[in-house]
Amino acid sequence: MSPQSIQSVAFPRTAGHVGGGIWLEYLRGLAITALCTAVAFPLSRNVGLVTIVMFYLLGTTVGALRLGRGPSAFTAVTNMLAFNYFFVPPVFSFHVDDVQYVFALGVMLIVALVVANLMISIRRHRDTANAREERTAVLYAMSRELAIASDAAAMAAAAVRHIRAVFHSSAVVLIEDECGGLSAIARTEDSACHGARSSLPAVDFEFARQVIAREQRCIRDAIYLPLQGSNARGVIVVRPQHPNPRLPTDQLDLLDAFTVQLGQSLQRASLAKAAEAARIAADRVLLRNTLLASISHDLRTPLSAIAGAGSLIAQPEYALNLDRRTTLGVLIERKARDMSQLLTNVLELMQIESAEGAPHADWHSVDDLVALALQGREARLSKWRIVVQIPAELPLVFVDATLIVQMLSNLLENAAKYTPSGTTITISAAVRDEKIWLVVADDGPGIPPGDAESVFRRFERGRSDHNIVGVGLGLAICRAAVRLHGGEISATNNPGGGARFEITLPLTIHSHATAAAVSQ
Repeated sequence: MSPQSIQSVAFPRTAGHVGGGIWLEYLRGLAITALCTAVAFPLSRNVGLVTIVMFYLLGTTVGALRLGRGPSAFTAVTNMLAFNYFFVPPVFSFHVDDVQYVFALGVMLIVALVVANLMISIRRHRDTANAREERTAVLYAMSRELAIASDAAAMAAAAVRHIRAVFHSSAVVLIEDECGGLSAIARTEDSACHGARSSLPAVDFEFARQVIAREQRCIRDAIYLPLQGSNARGVIVVRPQHPNPRLPTDQLDLLDAFTVQLGQSLQRASLAKAAEAARIAADRVLLRNTLLASISHDLRTPLSAIAGAGSLIAQPEYALNLDRRTTLGVLIERKARDMSQLLTNVLELMQIESAEGAPHADWHSVDDLVALALQGREARLSKWRIVVQIPAELPLVFVDATLIVQMLSNLLENAAKYTPSGTTITISAAVRDEKIWLVVADDGPGIPPGDAESVFRRFERGRSDHNIVGVGLGLAICRAAVRLHGGEISATNNPGGGARFEITLPLTIHSHATAAAVSQ
């Protein structure tokens, strides 16, 4: 809700409210009497006194609808006196010759006072109901704004904005820090408080600390309201524009309600922040344990092979011919590369997930990206048949070439791991629905049922992967790289058998890539 949509609350009249304009209301009562007399006097020759009495009772009713209790009673008395002076024989005199007119004047006065009192009571009940309705609307608007606020500063700013708009007062929210000091997290701006010269209240910090300690509302040069229902100790300082800071009781009650709402919202924000911190800490512990368990498990196999080969080489009685030495050297090299690849995948995933956009995005052709990925895995894929089906008219894509090549390399490495040598790995591309579709498919055993989504999670692998070296990060890196470009990746099985990975990349420049290109 915008600040302009916040409405001031019209509170019922109180004694303090009437003080300045009380004489004006009495003058209005006299004006009503004069108007009734001016209307009734020309008609007095043609109508009876009962009709004229009705005119004055009507004036009394109008006065009760518009004036306070005292001016309404004053109007009733002046109406009776005017009726006596201008219409009761002898006219133009307050003397009454006939006793029945004395009785009539008394009844007229009593009826006028009763009508005035009833109308004032009805009006007061109406004003009270309207004020309650408006207060409820204000509280609802503030609670709704507090509900969507994301942090303590936004919540405090919403409360200050409502206090300023409803009470035409400057306000500041002070929160106690760990060292016992008070700091302002929200306050009214100097030019925002309806023309006030200085909207920032002059705060007595020592008195504010005493208010927080007593947990009671106090009024001195301003109104100090301690936050209630909150584990964050603080106070709201409200200074009305007028020199007298004392507000009517109903307005103070509304301020207390604002304070309770803000306190509960701050408590909710504090609990949510603590829960989020606990969740993040738990995720970090789980991630660390999973990482350590996965790496330790998958490093044990190559380390054991390297240690075994090294022990054979170190035995003086073990005769090494050229074939044996070559075999052990290749074994050590391959296992060391496996270890290096495991650690590289971990570092790459951390770098990709911490990035906010593709930092080196540019226009590239899909066939060049595929060629670079195949070139990097040429030795690894020498025993597989590679089929590339990329149309020549395929448009360029705005991507980070390094990330896309890494993604394709991981998919090719994944296909080589889980398919027997001699099978076919197919790479195809097409344009559909304003997107580039890349497909990497193989003729292997395919993806086990229920693993199509879990294979993209960190440190999770298919249920048939137990004899294959890896920590389950290759496909997680693929998903992170694709999503960084505004695309998606999914895994399915080919109708004829084998796994099929489909990647969609937008033809238009993704927002992250655009920002990166502009910043370069």
